[in-house]
Amino acid sequence: MFKRFSVVLALCVAFGAASSVYAQGVSSIYSAMSGPTLPADQGEESERYFAPTDFVLDASGANFYVASEGLSQLRRVPTDGVSNAEGIELSFKPFKLRFFPDETRVAVVGGLADGKLAIVEVARRGDDGALETVPMRLVAEYKVGHSPSDVVVKRTDDGELVYVSNWFEGLVREFDASTGEEKRSWDVNREPFCMELTPDGKRLVVADRLTNMKSNVSMSYAKVYVVDLESSEVKEVNLLNGNNDLQDMALTPDGKFAFISALLCSYASITSQVSGGWIGENCVLCVDVETAQLVEVFFLDDSVLGAGNPWGVACSEDGKRLIVSISGTDELIFLPLDKLQEIIAQRPEWARPGYGAYTYASFAQGEVQLPMRVRVKFGFKGLRQLVSHGDDVYALSYYDDAICKATMKLNPPYQYFENSYVSAEKPPRTAPGADDAQEEAQEYADLCANLGDDPTVGAPLRFTKLESRVPMEGVEIERSFARLAPKPVLTTRRRGEIIFHDATACFEHWLSCVTCHPDARADGFNWDLLNDGTGNLKNSKSMLASHETPPCMISGIRADAETAVRAGFTHILFTSYKEENASCVDDYLSTLKPVPSPRLVDGKLSESAQRGKAVFQRLDCATCHLGEYYTDLRTHDVGSRAPNDYIDKFDTPTLLEVWRTGPYLNTGEYLTIRDLLEIGKHGCKEGQFDELSKQDQDDLIEYVLSL
Repeated sequence: MFKRFSVVLALCVAFGAASSVYAQGVSSIYSAMSGPTLPADQGEESERYFAPTDFVLDASGANFYVASEGLSQLRRVPTDGVSNAEGIELSFKPFKLRFFPDETRVAVVGGLADGKLAIVEVARRGDDGALETVPMRLVAEYKVGHSPSDVVVKRTDDGELVYVSNWFEGLVREFDASTGEEKRSWDVNREPFCMELTPDGKRLVVADRLTNMKSNVSMSYAKVYVVDLESSEVKEVNLLNGNNDLQDMALTPDGKFAFISALLCSYASITSQVSGGWIGENCVLCVDVETAQLVEVFFLDDSVLGAGNPWGVACSEDGKRLIVSISGTDELIFLPLDKLQEIIAQRPEWARPGYGAYTYASFAQGEVQLPMRVRVKFGFKGLRQLVSHGDDVYALSYYDDAICKATMKLNPPYQYFENSYVSAEKPPRTAPGADDAQEEAQEYADLCANLGDDPTVGAPLRFTKLESRVPMEGVEIERSFARLAPKPVLTTRRRGEIIFHDATACFEHWLSCVTCHPDARADGFNWDLLNDGTGNLKNSKSMLASHETPPCMISGIRADAETAVRAGFTHILFTSYKEENASCVDDYLSTLKPVPSPRLVDGKLSESAQRGKAVFQRLDCATCHLGEYYTDLRTHDVGSRAPNDYIDKFDTPTLLEVWRTGPYLNTGEYLTIRDLLEIGKHGCKEGQFDELSKQDQDDLIEYVLSL
């Protein structure tokens, strides 16, 4: 498979069959974004990416275990730089993985409607207790519910338990690792996306990705939950207004604090500018696990340089540093963990978390100390999951199929350089002015071409050293990267996906398209865009089927999605755009596929939903919600005009994936479809819904939520 791509790469370079005019934002010369692009007529069927979603490193540092979404594999990648990688094929696309406590097995979860847990043996303990790698072997595979998003494993006196968060079911489930039997489950609201087990095994900390509140009120934010595994009690952690898009979590070594990457969205602000974090800021939340309270917010942005879309979070093994990967700006940020904990301890009781958030970012007075944030640029796209080992930090690049490595070396005393200030750093090269990207990519492609045809075998992991980052005297961060697969050759669709996630395409790098449209869907907030006046916030829309269902925007003010995409670059990212890049985003959005509803049974409507379909027809819901996309492509007055609106009619949205797009209507005032029909009387102003039997009501709702 990879042999084929090395040939494609060579042909693209030799004959110019692919274009490299698609530069958008900032990227490394070793990134796929700086390379060629396949012709537009080569779509998804041409995509053969490794697409790593998660990884772990064994305690000895000898082997990475990497989940490949693109190849549906778990791959063991030795770190010696000599041995080939070896993989095992899975029956699903893996998303997250964890070691079992003894490190002899790896728990891997993934899949959407067919969510599964695979337990793979990777090593055995010898008579002396030493760990010895063995050929990877699938020990067990269990069905674990819809859309598993994270997994942790706990050892007990009676065996081992596996905890799985189910993204679109809003649940955390507990399974017996030896039988796959579900033991318990907890409702944790909307889209649980990441979780961690405390070192004592007594508590599970779970972070929801999105808010599940009405969006026409003054408070809306995602939630964090602390599950007591002994009593089964669930405590809810309230966050700050606007906290959303919680991505990853790390516990301090003692388990006292949970640090969670997040956004702080200023959804009530008029989107008249992006400078200074006006629309949104990027931060790490700190939750006290024992008290289940938010105790502090640490911002990752600098005053004129945002850190758009933070993702991975890790604590160094010595407990001295917190590291965050910034997926949208292709960099890592180092923060001193002892200083963070000092700030938490010293915050006045009257001050809310985040009070005076930027005061600690200024240069120190007196003896020069490390700054609160040390930013380290890589320029590889989609930096997500992190692993900390010794002095090294490793970051997984989802879009460039690579592992980036940073090693911070401190040699006090410290001293700022003359006229020192935070500014955007250019992506590093192997040496100043080096232009060796084509040579580096070809060397790795040649390695892969000699592997044979076995798709589970990979080339040795070889790190290429980049220029070090020296932000001040006494501080050096060594940088390098290693490929997990040949340098990707992007389709226009894939390039559009990267641009959609790229905060370097935004003025001052504060945000990207996914800030308000995670996974190109809705974020659950109302926003005050300038395309229809001010003071009239409207609910964010999913972009699924947007190119097939004009007009666009909830007001229908954009004639089509193509117009809306280009307006987004200009009026939200506040940047210029190249038409070829906007066209790539069009390609990405127009190929989005709906996720099967968690309400389906074996991929089909349940008996209740089948009955509900008949009710849907009987109530004439299909008058407006008809056809393949369940929309008549028109605007209607449904009585949802807000006090500051200038129009009465609003776009008829598709009902595809309506189960995940709440709150509902342009006002965002209805949390559930039942609320929309029962309280909002949507489409039933004459009381038609109220006249239905309870069974018919339930069946109708079941049908709509199954689409």
